[in-house]
Amino acid sequence: MAKKKTKKTRKKHVLSKFEFLFNFFSLVIVIGIGFYFGYRSLYYYSKQNLKIKEESQTLNGLVIRNNTVVQGDEEGLHQDSLGYFFKGKVHNNYVMFDHKVFRIIRVNKDNTVKVIAEDYVASFPFGNTSSYQTSNVRNWLEKTEMDYSGVYYRTLSNPSQYLEKTEYQEDILKGNEVVSADQSFQDFISTLTIKDYIMANGKSSFLNNGKMFFLLGLSEDKENIYVEEDGSIQSCDSLSGFGIRPVITFKKNSIVTGGDGTKGNPYVISQSDNSYIDTYVRLGEDTWRVFEDQNDKLKLYTYGYLKMQGQEVFRNYSTTNSIFNLEDKDNIAYFLNTTYLNSLTFVGYLVDNDYYVGEISDDVGYSFTNIYSSKVTCKVGLLNIFDYNSNNYFDDYFHLNLTSNVGSMQYNIYMNGLLEEADVREEKHIAPVVSILKSSIKGGTGTVEDPYVVE
Repeated sequence: MAKKKTKKTRKKHVLSKFEFLFNFFSLVIVIGIGFYFGYRSLYYYSKQNLKIKEESQTLNGLVIRNNTVVQGDEEGLHQDSLGYFFKGKVHNNYVMFDHKVFRIIRVNKDNTVKVIAEDYVASFPFGNTSSYQTSNVRNWLEKTEMDYSGVYYRTLSNPSQYLEKTEYQEDILKGNEVVSADQSFQDFISTLTIKDYIMANGKSSFLNNGKMFFLLGLSEDKENIYVEEDGSIQSCDSLSGFGIRPVITFKKNSIVTGGDGTKGNPYVISQSDNSYIDTYVRLGEDTWRVFEDQNDKLKLYTYGYLKMQGQEVFRNYSTTNSIFNLEDKDNIAYFLNTTYLNSLTFVGYLVDNDYYVGEISDDVGYSFTNIYSSKVTCKVGLLNIFDYNSNNYFDDYFHLNLTSNVGSMQYNIYMNGLLEEADVREEKHIAPVVSILKSSIKGGTGTVEDPYVVE
């Protein structure tokens, strides 16, 4: 008889309270860790993507993204220990800011971007000495402790909001070697250093625009230096007059609202405010450009030369001296404020303004503050050699500074940036200056294609 198998019953295990709590909290911890690291991954992924997106909208980000880094003598964007810099005759480093066009020199490693004005914006003597710190150039560009300083500084909208101070040195050029100065300085606005000009490849670079302009630095003989029309570096004494090209540095991650860096489509720096300076106004049949924004007034120069009945008028300054004399019928001041003024259809919109005519000469010195020692108030004047002027198509035209109380010479500037003196009896181009009230502007956008209008 077979032996009957007995069925084993399996005893069911019941979790103790301790085991249940342990397992429950373990599961919570595992899920929590999963959520934590999942969140962190998503957070950093999103942050990285946001950073990439933000940098793609910044000047420094666009420059690096839109250029392949090259080496040696190849033209394009190069890299060094200080960041990135452009070398050679590049054509995609244009920037528009405050209605002004600049060229990018370099992207610094802190993501600030150093730029230079595309062309000169004034031509005048360097100063009474060759020292940059006390020169006309520095005190005209930068707002310093000197009275009337910062002429160019005042053409910019809120410089401290958009700009970092640019560091520079007054280096010495010995042959082809640059000897670094011991001391560095910082200003919101400076001008082009020898090192930056040479590093960009000098004569064969985008910085050589066929114009004559000062460089920041000295020759071996402690003379000032400038760039010639052919791009070569030459020395001169401090009383020589050449073009001034401002250099500024945009703050890191400056936002760009459009453009691809080409001349026809420059990068555009985002701004919340703009002045009227460098905008255009239509008066009568002529287009004028604003160069001073003075509270309720705008001061403008004609975008071309003086015309009457559609024809350009050439004429002399005077038959005797360089004084801007409203009472002398042979003087250009009298002509501008009688014959020319009466020919204008928009004379009702013009207002009186001050024109500074102080002397700049060997007799009294070459400090630009001398011009403020004397003034004439009238409706039509001329440009001063120390006025901001971004129209580089003017050529061989008279100004209104005194060169000497007894002299028969007057200042004139050529298209290449050279400042010289000419006999007041010569006939030259005339670039008149007028003023209007801001409140008289009734339409337009201020571009050359759609200038502001007053009627």
